[in-house]
Amino acid sequence: MPEESLSRSSSEPELELWLSATSDCDTHTDTSMELGVTTNDIRKLEEIEEPRKRSREIQSPLEGPSHQDRSSDKPRKRSRKTQRPSEGSSQRDCFSEAPRKSSRKTLSPSEGPSHQALSSDRPSTSSPANAVPSNSMAAFEAKYRVHEILGEGGFSVVFSGERKDDNLPVAIKEILQCNVDRIPMLLDGNMTMVPLEVALLLRLKPAESETSAVVTLLDWYDLDNSLILVLERPVPCMTLSDYVNRRQFPMQEHETKIIIKQLVDSLIEIHSKEVFHRDIKTDNILIETASDVPCVRIIDFGCGTFLSGQTYTDEEGTYIYAPPEMFIDGMYQAEPLTVWQLGVVMFGMLHRRLPFRGSIEIAYGEPDIGDGLSVDCQNFLLSCLVKAKEARPTLDMLKNHPWLM
Repeated sequence: MPEESLSRSSSEPELELWLSATSDCDTHTDTSMELGVTTNDIRKLEEIEEPRKRSREIQSPLEGPSHQDRSSDKPRKRSRKTQRPSEGSSQRDCFSEAPRKSSRKTLSPSEGPSHQALSSDRPSTSSPANAVPSNSMAAFEAKYRVHEILGEGGFSVVFSGERKDDNLPVAIKEILQCNVDRIPMLLDGNMTMVPLEVALLLRLKPAESETSAVVTLLDWYDLDNSLILVLERPVPCMTLSDYVNRRQFPMQEHETKIIIKQLVDSLIEIHSKEVFHRDIKTDNILIETASDVPCVRIIDFGCGTFLSGQTYTDEEGTYIYAPPEMFIDGMYQAEPLTVWQLGVVMFGMLHRRLPFRGSIEIAYGEPDIGDGLSVDCQNFLLSCLVKAKEARPTLDMLKNHPWLM
């Protein structure tokens, strides 16, 4: 979901355990002394981080997602909050200290996905959508009702809503155009610069006979000042952060296994379609709660890109979920980063806190795993959080791990 500033007090009971893991990520002294990290280690991290310094807001790890940490030559201030779509699309200013540079690779036309219809293939959620997106706010307002805000931040706002003709629940995500990355894509036979997030969601769209863990893009509106995405909204559901935080105690191992198994399968599905999410965390995982068995859905591809064998250097995703190589080497690869983020999520589910409190602990600390977990569970978790990226298992290896069998 979109980025939110930490607005809740740290004294709120349900957040106390999470907030204990959110000390200032740039404060090294006490942690480095505990870990025996040398001054040279700290200097190395600072030299890597300083040129790429981000305007970070330290938030509750399972409550406030820090959304797209985008690269630019200077720290970039967040845009002011977007308006509710039904308020119209009057001119909205985008503030930044320097012109925004996209750090993402721009794909050649042959690398981008060919256009597909913009509606979901699921009969329960889809209706025919225009092949070419509408650029009319009136067309959007004629088709959808907008309700309350589900989440908001510097880059986007997400509203609950419904489709008027059948009352289908939808999520409506509005993004200022100045924050939209685009790639060339064939759209009804014409090469068009399409929003990257749209292109990723179209690539992930399931075939007619398939289902998908990814929340489906139903429609999109490319307006002058904002981009509006209309997405499937499962009901009832909640984020994994809420699913964990509503409990008085950490999740049991057998409950965690049900969700992690689905997550591994979902991430394999996403990678098989050559998409790299880059921001797997508890706020970007929905849990459908309609049945006794929780069902996992993946949301928010705003930090995503197309998968390649390359090494990435873009600063995308959430700081506290970043793997060691991002701080030590300033670069990362898709599968090792995804496996690390999976491990951070799993640790949080089992402990109601995150394993590391900042770059020093991420790079050099070891997770403090609680008692009572099976040997297979500990082995699975620790394998995801191995410091050396080449030593982490692949997603396919995790799928066949004894703990999930």
